[in-house]
Amino acid sequence: MLNKVKCNSNVEEQNYEFSQEHLDYLCAVKRRRRAILFTQIALLAVFFIVWELAAQLKLIDTFLTSYPSQMWRLFLQLVKDGSLLKHMGISTFETVIGFIAGTLLGTIVAILLWWSDFASKVLDPYMVVLNALPKTALAPIIILWAGAGITGIIVTAMTVSIVFSVDTA
Repeated sequence: MLNKVKCNSNVEEQNYEFSQEHLDYLCAVKRRRRAILFTQIALLAVFFIVWELAAQLKLIDTFLTSYPSQMWRLFLQLVKDGSLLKHMGISTFETVIGFIAGTLLGTIVAILLWWSDFASKVLDPYMVVLNALPKTALAPIIILWAGAGITGIIVTAMTVSIVFSVDTA
């Protein structure tokens, strides 16, 4: 039996060969997905509104967190003047260089640890601690140490990939 499915105000009608109960179930799944998506978008909007209000009321340090409205204006300005893609390309280049350097360095360290049982035993607790550290949480410290330029970004990308490379090589 061919049934037409129309979920509430859904404009699309499609022919299916399912029972009415299954079609009702599919409509319920669709409604749930919409409710979840709506809630996710609403939570994101609330987050940005609270952030903006906290910044406007000076409850947070805007030097570190800025304002969502200022970031949006900057984004639009970068799109308008065409420099957004340039900046994205530079950031991507720096990140890829960091990941490649970290992977190569991590592979070399892994080979040395495999080759020397003594070095492996000595460095094991340090490798465990480095693996447990959230690498991206180290980014502000690395940027303070190495600078906010290309070096800081490459070193940050290296720290993310080096421990992973050592553990998997």
